[in-house]
Amino acid sequence: MSPLLFVLTSDLLQSLLNSARLNGQLHLPINLQHTNDFPVLQYVDDTLIFMERCHIQLATLKALLQSFSASTGLKVNYSKSIIVPINMDEHRAASLAHAFGCVIGSLPFTYLGLPLGLSKPKVIDCLPLVSKFEKRLTCTCALLSQAGRLEVKNAIFSALPMYFMSTFKLHKTVIQQIDKYRKHCLWRGSDINAKKPPKVAWFAYQK
Repeated sequence: MSPLLFVLTSDLLQSLLNSARLNGQLHLPINLQHTNDFPVLQYVDDTLIFMERCHIQLATLKALLQSFSASTGLKVNYSKSIIVPINMDEHRAASLAHAFGCVIGSLPFTYLGLPLGLSKPKVIDCLPLVSKFEKRLTCTCALLSQAGRLEVKNAIFSALPMYFMSTFKLHKTVIQQIDKYRKHCLWRGSDINAKKPPKVAWFAYQK
């Protein structure tokens, strides 16, 4: 999808939700002081909508999404969509998910690669990030020269933690493990058990 088309379709969906709110079909789940827009986050094909736990409003949302799909040609895959209940019993959540045609998710869930929840991420919530580094290390670094490993370290092993830390404060344990992989990537290749020392003084991320 081109940037211009994405902006236009994003504005259309936001306008549909705003109109439904003004007409009383949708109600704000929380009071928003900084904007009058209905709460929706969109990035490319990832859309996150906050709303009340109401069957009528959920049916309205599905009708709006079908109208949006008919207008833009972009189809909504309900089987890949999830409802994440907050302060809701399991029976109510199951009923809403069945009505919408999707599955039930749980907190924390991943949005744009970040774990979202009601509290700051725990160490276990960051394990997918650590596992991603380990897979990258074993799959790519063995085939690269040291110059190539430097590019991988900068583009992946340093850039991804910075992306996470722009939103969350990573735990010290996670930072230490990521820094271990960064050092191995540059100086030792894919062998995480190698003991070859770095050729220069090394630094770690600070909390």
